[in-house]
Amino acid sequence: MAEKRESPPGSGGTPNGPAAPRLKLHRCENSHSFFFPHRSCPLCGASLQPFEDSPDARILSRTVVRVSPTGSPFALGLARTASGAQTLCIIEEGCETDPDKNVVITKRGGLYYASPQPHVV
Repeated sequence: MAEKRESPPGSGGTPNGPAAPRLKLHRCENSHSFFFPHRSCPLCGASLQPFEDSPDARILSRTVVRVSPTGSPFALGLARTASGAQTLCIIEEGCETDPDKNVVITKRGGLYYASPQPHVV
């Protein structure tokens, strides 16, 4: 019989499944968080330190890119993590079409993707 695995609080994992990969972000002493490294915090000038955060995020805004290098339209959104870090991400099929929805952010091939959050039963 399989043993149930519990995800640590805030890990973004499902109760019985593996935890989602953590996001590698950067934060200053004033708690300004960023996806991409800078020499110093662009908001206050303080030095930045790396930290890991839950991949859970909220879509703030979205649009459809109809003219793309691949020739196929895709949804692009602005997502914000609980720590306040924001990034543009490709919104995968299955995500709600309305802004202000919760998603899971993953990085693949140097790009960020927003996927629907797994349903907890």
